[in-house]
Amino acid sequence: MTNISGVSERDIDLLLLEEFMSSKEFQDLFLKLTNFYNKNLEFVEAQRSVTDSTGESDLEITFQSKDKKFYKLLIENKVNASFQKDQKERYTLRGNNYIKLNKIIAFATILIAPQSFHNDNNKGFDFRINYEDILKYFKDNENLGNRKNYKILLLQSAIEKGTRGYQMDADKSVSDFWKDYWKLSLDIAKEFNMEQPDHKPSSASFIYFRHNNILPSNIDLVHKLTHGYFDLQFQKMGDKLDEMEIKYSQLLTKDMNIVKANKSASIRIEIPRLSLADSVESQKKKVIQGMNKGKELLKWFKQNG
Repeated sequence: MTNISGVSERDIDLLLLEEFMSSKEFQDLFLKLTNFYNKNLEFVEAQRSVTDSTGESDLEITFQSKDKKFYKLLIENKVNASFQKDQKERYTLRGNNYIKLNKIIAFATILIAPQSFHNDNNKGFDFRINYEDILKYFKDNENLGNRKNYKILLLQSAIEKGTRGYQMDADKSVSDFWKDYWKLSLDIAKEFNMEQPDHKPSSASFIYFRHNNILPSNIDLVHKLTHGYFDLQFQKMGDKLDEMEIKYSQLLTKDMNIVKANKSASIRIEIPRLSLADSVESQKKKVIQGMNKGKELLKWFKQNG
C-alpha cells in the first residue's frame, strides 16, 4: 500500500490524540515550542473536538505544574481545508476565557498542517508544527514496532492530500441531514426560505438562513445545530452589547438572551442539541422544536426590529 485514500482531519486528530495520551516524548515535541517547557509540567488530559460558545478546538491538551497550576495547548489541525471566519481569533478568545474562569493560567495556540499549507505560515497562531515534523518523530521512534508503519503511511497520505490544495470532503451522513432538514423546513418553516443544500463536509454544523426577505443584510438567522442555539446574529456588534441591551432588552421574551458570538452579538434561544451523525427522522421532535424557535425569532424581529 502506497497511501491511504480519503484521509481526513479527524483521522489525524485521533492519531495525535493517541500519541499525546501515551508518549511524554510526543508531548515534549509540542511543549518545546512554547515557554512552558522548562516548568516541569505533567500531562493531565487530552481532548478532541472541544466545543463552547466561541467555537471548537480540534485538540486541547492540559498540563499541570507541581504547584497545581494548569496550562493548555489549543490545537487547530488542517490537512487542506480553508480557515473558518475568525477561526484563529476564536482560539485566542477561548484561551482567554479559560484564564478568566480560573481554569488555567496560560495557553498557547498551535497550528498543525502539512508544510505546503499556506507556505508554512503560522496564520496568526502562536506556533506551528508541520506534519513533516511529526512524520520524522514517528520515523525516528524505535519503540512503536510495526505499528509505526501505519502511522507513517497515514501522515504521508495526509501530506500528499495537502499538496493538492483544498478539496471539500463531503460527509454522507451530514449531507443527508442537511437535505432532510431542508425538506422538513419546506413543510413547517417556509419563512426560512432555505436553499436546497448541496454536499456538506462533516464540519457543517451551522445553517444560515439569509434569503428570508425579512432580515437586513447585516443580520443572520442561524441554527447552530450541535451547539443547541438558534441565533438572530447581528454582525460586528460583539463589542456593543450595551447598545443591544438598551435597544432590545425590554422587548425580549423570557427565553431570549443577548450574548456575544465572536465579533457578532446574538439574540439567542437555547434549544436541544442535534447530532449530525444521526438522521433528522431519529431526532425529528428536537429538530421541529428548534425550527419553531427560529420562527419565533423571525416573527419577533418583524415586530420589533
